[in-house]
Amino acid sequence: MAKRLALRIMFVPPVIVSLLTVLNGSANALANNVAPTSSLAAATRRGGENSLMANKKVCISGGGPCGIYLATLLIQQEPTVQITILEKAVRGGNNVNAFGIGLGSRLLKSLDAVPGLRQGVESVGAGVGGFGIKIVSRADLSERMTSFLEEADTNGQCQIMFGEGCADINLDDRRVTTTSGHEIDYDLLIGADGINSMVRKKLVDERGIKEEHYLEPSRWKALRLPPQPDIENRPFKPLQHPTLRGGRVLPRYPEGHILLSFWDEESGKDNPGNANTADDLKALFTDAMQDDAPKKRSLIFRRFLGASKGMNMVGRKRIILFDDEAVELFLKTRPNRSHYMKIDRFHDDCVALVGDAAHGMNSLLGQGCACGLKSAEVLAECLLGKDLMDINEVLQSYSKRALPEAHAVTDLNLVAALLRAGPIFKVLMVPLIKRISDPDVSYEQILKENRLVIALSRSRWKRSREPLVRTS
Repeated sequence: MAKRLALRIMFVPPVIVSLLTVLNGSANALANNVAPTSSLAAATRRGGENSLMANKKVCISGGGPCGIYLATLLIQQEPTVQITILEKAVRGGNNVNAFGIGLGSRLLKSLDAVPGLRQGVESVGAGVGGFGIKIVSRADLSERMTSFLEEADTNGQCQIMFGEGCADINLDDRRVTTTSGHEIDYDLLIGADGINSMVRKKLVDERGIKEEHYLEPSRWKALRLPPQPDIENRPFKPLQHPTLRGGRVLPRYPEGHILLSFWDEESGKDNPGNANTADDLKALFTDAMQDDAPKKRSLIFRRFLGASKGMNMVGRKRIILFDDEAVELFLKTRPNRSHYMKIDRFHDDCVALVGDAAHGMNSLLGQGCACGLKSAEVLAECLLGKDLMDINEVLQSYSKRALPEAHAVTDLNLVAALLRAGPIFKVLMVPLIKRISDPDVSYEQILKENRLVIALSRSRWKRSREPLVRTS
């Protein structure tokens, strides 16, 4: 199965590569009934007066998966730590077009560090027929992890402030000012506030953290679709349109689909094909979701690789249903960009960064969330350990452990630059993609094994990268 999946990469549009990677890793873990363990999962509840985090005040900026996950790890081990989470989004807000995250083997391994969390997350995942894999929207993932944290917080250690962002940080006084003017003192500040992290920006501007940050030229958006009568229960429906660089239709929990579209700036600044009305966008995506009759040679290859399932839809005019609210929101939403971002350390005095606040990468290999959860897990292990009792020594240890892996997977995702280089170059990606699905192999090791491929990828990536220009 894994071999067949790897071979198909040569014959599918770009976006499927990322998803097949996730599927391959998760399918292997599920097939082998993997039940990974970690030092946190195996540890008993510690804490007490001799704990570094005893009675400490922790402020986490960002209530997404990484921030919530870190808080969960801390309260399950330390009964006296007090945590405040600032999440600028309103709970239950407009997440109509939230994108999907594949529950790959590395991500599931991190969830296993908290008993019961994996099962809760998988319960809101949409199954992808034939692969034994689930995809969960980021909004559903965050909400389920938040609900899990609230249920686990039996001592009232954690307060989540929805609709409150971080407006200012006084690093010297260790104080955060929220968007509504509240002041929060902290012993430890965690930046889990995403790729546009204010916490990271503060450390770059005032504490000398060095940042390397580029954007890739392509844009992308997600669109929620209602259940489609003319889309069979297949893993993905590819998008084919001259204005699109690629795209896929994915299953969505509890019903319907999520349409992911990718395009280059010359095809539209804010929307693909410069579509500015609902009718224009619907027409574009309706055309993109039709099946063209494949050439005879292509059909032979598809059958040989076992990819001919659903070919009875070829040539048939599909009727596509749209959600008008989701379409209008799609048109108004600013497109997303793929980032390449590295910093020289993940900490400063009583401050630590996790998730996309600490690293930014292309989504090709489907490892962004998995790497973010792993960095949060490493930080929790350092904070809850017994070896060091000085907070800044602990944070230095965290950077030393987490940074090399994050840098390695960021560089591994540079292989996205080879997708337009032709099938011969795509063949070079197969060993890397097969290895990335094994959660017991470090990203650093995979990078060493594929250093020549990454060097070639980097040379192509440098031709199109755009330096990030910050706006005040």
